[in-house]
Amino acid sequence: MFFETTTFWVNLLGIVLGIFFLFAGARKLYGWEWGKNSYLKHSPLWIYYVSAVVEVVSGIGLILPPLRFAAALLQLLLILWISIRSWRHIKVKSVLLPVTTVLLLLLLLWLTRP
Repeated sequence: MFFETTTFWVNLLGIVLGIFFLFAGARKLYGWEWGKNSYLKHSPLWIYYVSAVVEVVSGIGLILPPLRFAAALLQLLLILWISIRSWRHIKVKSVLLPVTTVLLLLLLLWLTRP
């Protein structure tokens, strides 16, 4: 019973995070002016597009159970890389969503560890 419940929650978490990152990456690729302007304050344009592609790829990977661990790790590395670049410009209210997604990705990484 416990294993079935855990599997359900791992799958649900992977799918929800996958859809979230897939949507975010696709939105960046297909014209999200606010997101682009936000990135351009701290990073060059190419970082915006690289992050969009990585979000789409990791979003797909998070949905597929065999790729879930690698996709969560890839997305965490992207978040870490982007965050380190813009650490000087932090606003507390803008950190809530990234911190939440990082914690959920870490949980998923732990639950799907090989």
